Amino acid sequence: MSTEKAIARSVNSIIMNLYSQLDYSSGKAKLSKLRGSMGKSDLVEAYPFLFEMIPEELLGHSMTLSDEEKAIIWTLQFYALLQQGTTDCVHEKTDHQNLGSSLSKLRICSEDSVAVDRRFNAMIQSDTEEEFQMHLRYMFRLYKSKIKNGAIDFAMLAMDIYRFIHWEDEKKRIRLTWSREYYKVNHKEEENND
Repeated sequence: MSTEKAIARSVNSIIMNLYSQLDYSSGKAKLSKLRGSMGKSDLVEAYPFLFEMIPEELLGHSMTLSDEEKAIIWTLQFYALLQQGTTDCVHEKTDHQNLGSSLSKLRICSEDSVAVDRRFNAMIQSDTEEEFQMHLRYMFRLYKSKIKNGAIDFAMLAMDIYRFIHWEDEKKRIRLTWSREYYKVNHKEEENND
């Protein structure tokens, strides 16, 4: 099995585990710790349950988080952010919808789609991991505030994040595929409104 598929399978399993604990204070505490760890390099409060749930073959061995760990942890942080305050699971497995598809809904419902487009473009044009993570975090916060009952394929997102941060040449592919979906869906919607 490829690393990307192992990451996707792991994220799917972890999210289902976290979602099953949503009614318990311990489950809510885990999501809170994930949200609280966003944008921080020190994840000490989240390490115990994260490293317990991440399969051993995806765990790093160096003094910094591996790209596999980053992809999983960032994705789980975004899941925790979106799951906050809702009882319906915000993770939706799809065969073909990447983050661009999901964010296109934000563009459609926004009163200022130009501003949303600028944010989206800044995100996909990110050069560094830190910049990419920061823009993703902003887009998720915007998505959560504007889209009610929105769901995202977090397993696919984890694979895309891994590809984006692990291989330089994959950045172009992620930029292209997310942009296609982000703008394609909206173009059809605009035609229907005419």
